[in-house]
Amino acid sequence: MLQIILLEDNLHYRRGLEQIIHDMSGVSLIGSYANAESVLKKIDQLKPDIFIVDINLEGISGIEFIRQAKPLLPDTEFLVCTINDDNTNIFESLKSGATGYMLKESSADEIKNAIIEIAAGGSPMSAYISRRVIASFNNAATAKATPVATENLTEREVEVLNHLARGLQYKEIADRLEISTGTVKKHIRNTYVKLQVQNKVEAINKFRAI
Repeated sequence: MLQIILLEDNLHYRRGLEQIIHDMSGVSLIGSYANAESVLKKIDQLKPDIFIVDINLEGISGIEFIRQAKPLLPDTEFLVCTINDDNTNIFESLKSGATGYMLKESSADEIKNAIIEIAAGGSPMSAYISRRVIASFNNAATAKATPVATENLTEREVEVLNHLARGLQYKEIADRLEISTGTVKKHIRNTYVKLQVQNKVEAINKFRAI
């Protein structure tokens, strides 16, 4: 049973997320909180598979919460769900340890799919967020990008990273390489270890280091 904790201070939206989770099979909501302080006080007692976290919280922000909680819960995935779509919040969230970033305008099905994807080892992002991430690399001030040394990566891992850096989704990469989506995710996870990064944004950034 997949265990989830919510951290969201908007009561109406939190209730909506609770209902989405209750409607999913194989998923259990084990906690629902309005502020990060109350969670951090009992963090050693909580070991969810996934935290769904808003950024704009009263007191400690969602980003700071993830930054503090991630080292204590290395096996827990942190999925940001927020109205914030600016580059600063996106990249600060990912740098702090979030492995997914969804906008609150996402539909119930999109939230459900994000939960399933992050539990399977993926890094779900709203389409708009994915475009912002890719655009941040394409619009970099430095003219040339020099690939990082790839001698530790297999030929297939390099292929997957190249497609990922071009903005292709997991299914598109799988179709082009004629492999399963699960195999694509496995290759990506392997590159995380070899490149010593935590998520696909950092992997692309290091792979295309400027």
